[in-house]
Amino acid sequence: MAISFSLSEVVALALESFCYGIYFALLGSSIKVLFNKRKSISGAMSLLGLVGVFGVLITWHVVTDAVRIVYAFKDSQIAVGGDLYFANVASALSLIKTSLYLVITVLFDAFILYRCWLIWDRSLVVIALPFLIFLADIGTGVAAVQGLSGLAKGDSVFIQKQEKITKSFFSSTVAVNGLCSLLIAYRVWVRQNPVRDSRKAFGLSREAAILVESAALYFVTLICLISTYTRQSNVFNVFLDVVSFMQFLPIGRSMVTG
Repeated sequence: MAISFSLSEVVALALESFCYGIYFALLGSSIKVLFNKRKSISGAMSLLGLVGVFGVLITWHVVTDAVRIVYAFKDSQIAVGGDLYFANVASALSLIKTSLYLVITVLFDAFILYRCWLIWDRSLVVIALPFLIFLADIGTGVAAVQGLSGLAKGDSVFIQKQEKITKSFFSSTVAVNGLCSLLIAYRVWVRQNPVRDSRKAFGLSREAAILVESAALYFVTLICLISTYTRQSNVFNVFLDVVSFMQFLPIGRSMVTG
């Protein structure tokens, strides 16, 4: 049974709030391990600064969603009022939410691209293709927000002109993350001792395996997001709000693994 847009927003906020609590639990343990393991204070502070920016953006995103829910259901006609409110996809709060998601996504894509560049000994040749896709990621993301602002009240986010550019944005970020994750995993794998330890996952060390698995979890969430959006299901809203927290997993693991 299909769910309404307003109901998907409520479910999304509930899951987002749950993930928000998990985020701070992981953040605390990651920071503790970060300063215990890292020899370079500057490196630790750089990662901590990045996580701090993510924390501010994610908090802003959660607050925006909560405010939208309050505005949507403040009237007595709860169901009708919610649907009418969320029908205006070009509202200020809707654009703020989408813009925040764009900024969070671009920052994370830049981070994983940077990690890939470091692991491949700062080789520009290796990251050339991911970087070009990253530029497309930024361009399509900005275009998606601009397109959303041009929709009239009552227009669906699945309207053809908006759907094409949004799919392009989602596909670009999937491509960047998938390609960089594979490059990182391969580089770590070939660098390790040829005599593989059977206790290691696919020949990867525990730290590398955790990092790759975290990136894979985010990648799978993105695939679910694209799949539900392509099917024009309002469930995509749920994945859209949760995926921001999935982005923290590889960063948090990087704080631990170095």
